[in-house]
Amino acid sequence: MDRLLWREKYPEDSYPAFPCPKCRNGLLKRVKNRTVTIWEPSDEPLIASGKFTSFFACPFGFCKTIAVMSGRASSGPYYYPDQDGEEQMGEETNFYPLSMMPGPRVIAIHQKTPKAVREQIEKSFNLLWTDAGSCINKLRISVEEIVAHAGIARETPEGRFIPLHNRLVDWEKRGFGHHDTMLALKDIGNDGSHEVGLTLADCIDAFDILETALEDIYGGRKARQDAIKAKFTKPRRGSTPPD
Repeated sequence: MDRLLWREKYPEDSYPAFPCPKCRNGLLKRVKNRTVTIWEPSDEPLIASGKFTSFFACPFGFCKTIAVMSGRASSGPYYYPDQDGEEQMGEETNFYPLSMMPGPRVIAIHQKTPKAVREQIEKSFNLLWTDAGSCINKLRISVEEIVAHAGIARETPEGRFIPLHNRLVDWEKRGFGHHDTMLALKDIGNDGSHEVGLTLADCIDAFDILETALEDIYGGRKARQDAIKAKFTKPRRGSTPPD
């Protein structure tokens, strides 16, 4: 994932292109002249606040996905030195997203990822700027689905619910890997469920570690890398073993 894409605010004229949630190759680009900003009355002549709505479109092939971002707008002065070192004043406008539908693809989801896991992650995309706690909670639920798909039961034979923590202990015993990642997502997801003050940065951290886990669990990246390392470090015929 490109962590620099995901911010709490964007300058009016410096929007990035976001990964399209529908196709794998396209980018959601802001549609020129399709941003509406409504400013609110203010007694402060140099500072303004209001609301904005921007439209994005994916131009790739036959995708043509349309997305709408909305949030708060803020405009005010900033100061900078000119070539003679004299302080000058300019004006800048920043947009603070509060929602984007459909949400852009924050991370790549490996094509072999089970449907139930994929659905929870895709739901989290829609919550990135809207509600950090709910966003991360969806990632916690995706962990539940990852563990379930591995064949670890949610209930005992008697029908008693097995806490996720206990199922992750079983996950580690079976040697599936990324136990620390699953445990971290469980814990921060619990924080999201209890409305602890989570931030956009927390969401990006959670997405970051989940993307790596998905690539290893369903894409076999770690296994490929281990095989390459073994090939490179395999003793060659006629070579002298190291001391």
